[in-house]
Amino acid sequence: MTWRSVVSVILLALGAGLGVIATLGVTVMRDWQDRVHYSGLAALGTVLVATSVLVRESFSVIGDKALVVAVVMLIASPIANHVILRSGRMRTLGNWRRNVDDEVAAR
Repeated sequence: MTWRSVVSVILLALGAGLGVIATLGVTVMRDWQDRVHYSGLAALGTVLVATSVLVRESFSVIGDKALVVAVVMLIASPIANHVILRSGRMRTLGNWRRNVDDEVAAR
C-alpha cells in the first residue's frame, strides 16, 4: 500500500464523515438558519472527497475534474449560504438591514 493510497483513504473517510455529520445536523436542527450552516460543512466534506480523488489519481482527467469540483464548491457554497440566509431574513423581517436590537424589541 503506497502513501498516496493511505492519504486518499484518510481524506475520503474524513469527507464522508463530514457528510454524515452534516446530514445529521440538518435533520436534528429545528431552525432553518441552523440547518443552512450544516450545508457548509457538507461542502467541506465534498472538497475533502475531491482532494482524495486528486491525491489518488494525480493530475489526470479525473484528478483535474475533482479539482474543479473542489474549487466550485469552495466558491459556490458560501455564496449560496449567504443568499439563503439573506432571503430568509428578508422574508422574516421584511428588510434585511433591520437591526437585530429592533427585532428583539419588536417581540
